[in-house]
Amino acid sequence: MRIAMLAVLLAAAFGALAARAGDHEGPRHEPPPLDALLEHNAERLGLDAETLARVRATVDASRPEHDRLADEVHSLRLEMRTLLGADTPDRDAVMRLADRIGAAETALAKHRLATLLEIRTLLTPEQRRELVRIHDERRRARNEARTSGEAPPPP
Repeated sequence: MRIAMLAVLLAAAFGALAARAGDHEGPRHEPPPLDALLEHNAERLGLDAETLARVRATVDASRPEHDRLADEVHSLRLEMRTLLGADTPDRDAVMRLADRIGAAETALAKHRLATLLEIRTLLTPEQRRELVRIHDERRRARNEARTSGEAPPPP
């Protein structure tokens, strides 16, 4: 159960990288990228400089492929808007494009997960548990901010 929660946390945290690639289709208040979250909470997590450097290197190495995949998803979504904006959209073309979008989104999600799994290997079990606690705290703070109209909390 905790592993599943961590996977969801890491996927959500890494999801913000899509915004860097120009994909603004995600939720309004996306969590910060995982590397920013880890850096901001390095002391609390007990992360040393070497581990942070390895996290940064992992994220940096994955970024070109991530950006390429995110750009592809974004372009396909724009193409779908164009198709659907027609007075009489071609149903078959829309469905073919929906398949392409689904495949591109799956490729992007799998790439994110592969990166997250690689980052996960850099953390100790206790660091992963603490990261889940940080995520839970942030989620509660975001929910409270959302209901009160305040800005979401920093990383």
